[in-house]
Amino acid sequence: MKQIQFTYESPRQLEDILLRIGKFRGNKPVKLLFHIYSEQTDFEQLNVVCNTIVEHFPDAFCVGGSCNGSIVSGAFSGGSVTIACSVFESESTRIGILQYVLNEESAGPVAEDLIREVEKRPWVSAVGILLVSKGISLTHFCNGLSKLRRGVQVFGGVAGQVGEESPAYVFSNMCGFSDESVVFILYGGEDLHIETAKVSGWKPLGKPFTVTKADGNVLHELDGKPAFEAYSKYLNIQNDYYFFSNTLEFPLFYYDNGENLLRSPMACSENGALLLASDMENGSITRIAYGDPQSIMESVTVETSKLAKFCPEAIHLYSGVGRRTFWGDADINKENAPFNSLARTCGFFGSGEFVRARNVVHLHNVALVAVAMREGEADLSRVRTATVNDGTRAGKVSVISRLAHFTNVSSAELVEMYNKMTKNSITDALTGLYNRGEIQKRISDRFAEYPGEQMSLVMIDIDNFKSVNDTFGHAEGDNVIVGLSKRIQMASFENAPDADAGRWGGEEFMIMLPDMGIKEAVEFAEAVRTSFAEVEFPAVGRKTISLGATELRKDDTSDSICVRVDDALYQAKKTGKNKVVVL
Repeated sequence: MKQIQFTYESPRQLEDILLRIGKFRGNKPVKLLFHIYSEQTDFEQLNVVCNTIVEHFPDAFCVGGSCNGSIVSGAFSGGSVTIACSVFESESTRIGILQYVLNEESAGPVAEDLIREVEKRPWVSAVGILLVSKGISLTHFCNGLSKLRRGVQVFGGVAGQVGEESPAYVFSNMCGFSDESVVFILYGGEDLHIETAKVSGWKPLGKPFTVTKADGNVLHELDGKPAFEAYSKYLNIQNDYYFFSNTLEFPLFYYDNGENLLRSPMACSENGALLLASDMENGSITRIAYGDPQSIMESVTVETSKLAKFCPEAIHLYSGVGRRTFWGDADINKENAPFNSLARTCGFFGSGEFVRARNVVHLHNVALVAVAMREGEADLSRVRTATVNDGTRAGKVSVISRLAHFTNVSSAELVEMYNKMTKNSITDALTGLYNRGEIQKRISDRFAEYPGEQMSLVMIDIDNFKSVNDTFGHAEGDNVIVGLSKRIQMASFENAPDADAGRWGGEEFMIMLPDMGIKEAVEFAEAVRTSFAEVEFPAVGRKTISLGATELRKDDTSDSICVRVDDALYQAKKTGKNKVVVL
């Protein structure tokens, strides 16, 4: 397998290159696949290019589309039209092209039809994708493609929109140009081997958000507020003409089907809803992400090392336009060039990247998908080592990394501080149980949320506790209180995991037992009483407790049930202590 890559300059130049390809081909039964990428808004020049290729090679396959920049020999080309010709030399290698209309209604059926077509062709081992999304959700499309038979590689990209007024487009020499279409390239043959890799390097930044309202690929609310506010509040990005370009480098990061995914908003409505490339489920946790140059290059090092062992003869890159925006045209080659040190590398920057991982097809934004190809067995004696330039740690991009690290550490410290403050506001400092205000609140909440449902209360008081403080001091009294709280926690863990226990005041405790009747409540109370009676305190010796228990009645309120359990405790104290009394 060989690959010829070049930037289109003129019809004369194209003719010369095609003549050289024809001379190399001769009478050999090779297959030719041309990928053509363009930043032009009109089709006239592309038609000339495609027609010229087909005139020279009527049996060649031509596919391509609009892009936000292309890659030739592992470098940003800067040219408006680039061409990569893959020459498959093995007689067993087979290529096929399918093209469909793609819209909201057809996305699912198109995936189903592709599966049928692949099943008709047992030789297919990989499917390449070039498509135009036009703002539709591609979730059903990806879910459908995931049903392709196991082992079939899937990869590709979403065409980039060249201008504000010009639609993105894809094409093939089979069906022509379309701004509402998907082109599938079918690869196969016993000598053709394909390996994929994915590079990200984007990290979550700042606080997590919960998706509180989403409708398919329209994200309405995060944390109960318009989704746009996450960008306006934390990044000062406005909902204006530049919204799309300003958010390209800051996609939403979330976890789905075992994969970390990035979603760049494609548009923002007047009410602050974000349009995404695929669905996001209600209840999902997401964060804004940023590009970390060091992580990017570490990922490039890992993935190129894997591909090096594959011994590729050609590599195709599908990269997100957000990566080009992040690095800038002067530095984007830092992440692309290492692939070219393994094999001739071409590709394009677009609006999304497809890759199949663990048999699930994912659509990414701001990822870099590398597709390595080879005909024949790998020659391990000729394994190349990728040259990765690690100079990214210096310069202005390192400032982004350090500021992001500062923000994340500061956020973590604030969250920890908030959690400590929240815990301190509802717990008793001595025992770690809930304080009186919190246990009262939880009893009241139980009445409000589950009116009339079964529950019981147990109230506890340490017998003759005043004498402990008077004789041995308050420190020993605290030891006794802590000892009882541990026995309550142990009994809750073993017998009532849903119990809420709190220090009512002084030496008194209150335990709420949801979904428990009086029989189970008494058993719980006896477990605490007998367990505590066995504790030997070094200075004080053994102590006992009195307990009151009651269960919910028909006309109870949170106040009435608390009064009744207090009366039950009083009866236990009055009638001899060290017992459980039920009212």
